Amino acid sequence: MQAILFDLFGTLVPNLPCSCWEESTDSIAEVLGIDPEIYRKLWEPKFSERMTGKIPDGEHQFDEILATAGIETSTENRVLAAKLHTDLLKTALIPKPEACQVLSALLDRGLHLGLVSDCSSAAPEVLDQTPLGSFFDARSISAFLGVRKPDPRMYSHVLDLLQVRGEDCLYVGDGNSEELLGAKEFGMTTVWVDNGTEQHWRERFVPHGDYTVTSLTELIPLLDVIQNQPN
Repeated sequence: MQAILFDLFGTLVPNLPCSCWEESTDSIAEVLGIDPEIYRKLWEPKFSERMTGKIPDGEHQFDEILATAGIETSTENRVLAAKLHTDLLKTALIPKPEACQVLSALLDRGLHLGLVSDCSSAAPEVLDQTPLGSFFDARSISAFLGVRKPDPRMYSHVLDLLQVRGEDCLYVGDGNSEELLGAKEFGMTTVWVDNGTEQHWRERFVPHGDYTVTSLTELIPLLDVIQNQPN
């Protein structure tokens, strides 16, 4: 094994309860002067466009929604709404308690680490403000590549950066976005992170990996098992 590729949300950081996202959405709607129910109906269908960078984060991410709702608001309000969205990302990207220790241990073993994440355009910058940011030079970010998992480009991009083959990689993820299936297509050994009742987000959720862990700390002994298996 030469490299380990990680999903981000639900894998290295916890799944936030849906109530956190809903509260943030309501706060943004209030700032923009839109009825929260109407805002949610207009915002949620834009998810894929935000994840693929067609709608970048920032003060203009609300333009189409405001136009559709027939609402005019100030630049100041747009900037404040964008800040609320970024604040939510900061909360969502707080690492799991064991994440950094496990990543450090993997680096000590001489393994390369890569990140494969479906996320909006501001997430990588916010990630770099957390302790996790320094671990991943090789990244596949959906908002920058214009595609989402399990599109092959999400995997081939980071493999090319790391200069490794899929067969020499472990892929670790919580199973959203059909990510484990996509990794298997590249010959990767897959590990499903079972979050149990904390798996609040289930979007194209396919929790079928070659192995299962309930904590990232289980990766180290699991890696020993995998590497000691006969070819």
